[in-house]
This record gives sequence, structure tokens and C-alpha cells, in this order.
Amino acid sequence: MEKSTMHISDADRRILRILQSDGRISASELARRIGMSETSCLRRMKLLEEAGVISGYHAVVDRRQIGLSTTVVIMVSTNQRTETDRKAFVRAITRNPQIVSCAAVTGSHDFVLEAVVRDIDELSDLTMRKLLELPSVTSISSSIVVKWIKRNTPLPV
Repeated sequence: MEKSTMHISDADRRILRILQSDGRISASELARRIGMSETSCLRRMKLLEEAGVISGYHAVVDRRQIGLSTTVVIMVSTNQRTETDRKAFVRAITRNPQIVSCAAVTGSHDFVLEAVVRDIDELSDLTMRKLLELPSVTSISSSIVVKWIKRNTPLPV
């Protein structure tokens, strides 16, 4: 069953814009910045969370600072003929912490992955041993990200 879309008011949009850029802002400061009482602001935030509009809060970690200096975009083609093949592929992808995102796509490939690795040796291990050995994977191609031009930007609410 598909979730119904929540009506987002102007106040909700102001809350979302601020929270996207500063998830650690105090409720009192958020309320002050949008011109609302703290109680009303907290109630709106709770409704946004319960409706799934706000799905969580997290820290943005600098990948290079923790030794993950190489980001790779990997295009994967498969021959998933059965539901079992699809489930095995999804399970392998979701269990691998080096793969930070995966999208099923249309076009010449079936999936686009974003992976982070320490170096070219880890990239080789990921592609040759972990991805190409999956039974349904027929081919992969990868590109090393040299520089992000736009990344982790707030949604236009």
C-alpha cells in the first residue's frame, strides 16, 4: 500500500530547510528562527517524523578523514532470471559496508552503486572478488570520483 503524502505547510517547509542544514539546532533556536512557539515547533517536528517526512538525523562524516579516500561509481549489469537471484544480489549489496548506495536503474545497466574504499587494492578486491563473483552479475564498469561538484545538498522544500 502506498503512503499518502502529508500536506506540508509553509511553517513545515521552514522547519525542513533549517533542519537539513543544521540537524543539531535546539528546538528553542529553531522555533525562534521560524517565529513559532517551542511547543508548536516540537509538535510540527513530531508530526513530520511520524509521517516519515523526516526519516532520521545523522552526522556527515568526512570520508577522507577516516581513510576512505576513494569513491567509486560502479555500473552493474545482471542476468537475474529468478527471484532467488535478485534476492541474493540485494543481500550481497546491502551487507557490504563499502557500498554506501545502490539504485536500480533503467538503461544499459541494471544497478548503479556508490562505493568507498581506502585505495586501488580495495577497489580491485571489491570489483573482482565481491561483485564479479556474484552469480547473476554479467558485467561491471566503474569510474573513480575525482571531485564532487555537488553533494549532500538540502532538498528544495
